[in-house]
Amino acid sequence: MELRNTAPADNGGRRKKSWVRALVFRLVSLSLSLLASFVVVEIIFRLLEHGEQSQTFTEGPGGAWVADARWGWKPAKGTFRVGTPEFVASGTINELHMNDLPPQPGDEAKTRVLVLGDSHTFAVGVSQHEAWPKRLEHKLNGDDNLPRYRTYNAACPGYSVHQYLLRLADQGPLLKPHYVVAGFSYATDLYDLLPPDRGGWIYGDDKERDYFDLDESGTLVEKHSEPTRASGSESRSLPAVTIRRTLGSFATFRYLRRSNTALWVGSHVKVGGNTLWPNMDVVLEQEIAEKHRYQWELLYALLLRLQKETQKQNARLVIVGIPYLPQVYDEIWNVTFGNNERYSRTAAIERLSAWCQSHDIVYVDTCDAFRTKVSELGRWLHHRKDAHPTAEGQDLIAQVLIDATVLPRRQ
Repeated sequence: MELRNTAPADNGGRRKKSWVRALVFRLVSLSLSLLASFVVVEIIFRLLEHGEQSQTFTEGPGGAWVADARWGWKPAKGTFRVGTPEFVASGTINELHMNDLPPQPGDEAKTRVLVLGDSHTFAVGVSQHEAWPKRLEHKLNGDDNLPRYRTYNAACPGYSVHQYLLRLADQGPLLKPHYVVAGFSYATDLYDLLPPDRGGWIYGDDKERDYFDLDESGTLVEKHSEPTRASGSESRSLPAVTIRRTLGSFATFRYLRRSNTALWVGSHVKVGGNTLWPNMDVVLEQEIAEKHRYQWELLYALLLRLQKETQKQNARLVIVGIPYLPQVYDEIWNVTFGNNERYSRTAAIERLSAWCQSHDIVYVDTCDAFRTKVSELGRWLHHRKDAHPTAEGQDLIAQVLIDATVLPRRQ
């Protein structure tokens, strides 16, 4: 009988291939499981969001954005009533596209205050009479049977300092204010400044509008942005902004974006050198980063032009600083930027206050007052999801201005 000499089986190779196949199978299974879990979670949060949206409504023609070739947009005239699970707010947009009563007979005999600002001053989340410009008017007049003050709330959601200046130039001469008070919102006013060729606007980037920029000599010049130019700005937006916009399309992110986990991620994860909360980077950094220097330079130039326009109208400019969540609430600060020595919750406040003082511009800050009041009351003065000041917060801003005595009675 002839014996054949056979080669030994390659058991090692087979075991290796088997191990690789098992690993790939497990990774694919894990990926599919995670994807399925995310889909389930997303569906759950969409259902929860749908439940909340059933409590959300908008009534009346007033308040919606309508196009304006110079300002970009303005609130539509008419009454409005808005409701969410957090608040119900109402008001009327007058003929001047202000969240205010129309100018009244006898206003010419009063001390007139023109108020500029964004959604924190408009103010989203409270009714017209609860907005801080109207609370300021109420406090200035007190129980006087012949009111001697009149405030005009010319703020609009989404506006930046560019639009504050345009609105003052256009409507100031109509109202002839004695004071111009600009509500400087640390939520966006240092951030939403970049012209189309430097990244574009955060709000209304597809709108035709006038704006300001620095020329080669550093002089502030007025320019115009066409919709075709502005619409391309999104492609030049900061990567962190693009990611936030993408995340915003998911109900899971929208629902959890103010959770401690989401806030930690937003303040610690960096994309393109910016955190996913980039508007806070420029506000909280102790030393101005090179990439943010242009924003500060442009801001200073805009404020100087705002002062010049105010003086041209024989009025006095007052800047009131309105803080944002990490600056006010320890629970937000501690879980986000508080453990990073690069940041300070008062960095931008101190910088802007000192600059205003050196240029003879009155600056009144409300951050300390917010922190003190929150500590006393043991509750937020902002809507937790909406993040705009509540009626109590709005009233506090007005009270700080009263206490600062920057709006004395005319003799």
